[in-house]
Amino acid sequence: MDEFGQLKQPIVSNLMHNKEIELFIGIPVDTLADPVNDSYYRMRRTAVDLNIPLITNARLAEAFINAFLDVPLDSLDIREWSEYK
Repeated sequence: MDEFGQLKQPIVSNLMHNKEIELFIGIPVDTLADPVNDSYYRMRRTAVDLNIPLITNARLAEAFINAFLDVPLDSLDIREWSEYK
């Protein structure tokens, strides 16, 4: 809480710039929204500018999250790119 008793909430763009976010899932709600006034668009743009992986497709986001929930972490291996053919 700050000096005024308000709960402090982090600003997403600050977290991105501080490299505290490693993946951003930003599903557009209104594809016809004006990008200049669309805060979701600005957050997605910031993720792209800072090379933070970005998922903008709801089905892909669901599959990605389910994969993490279904696969035990100790079964994941780090591999060289050349191993994926």
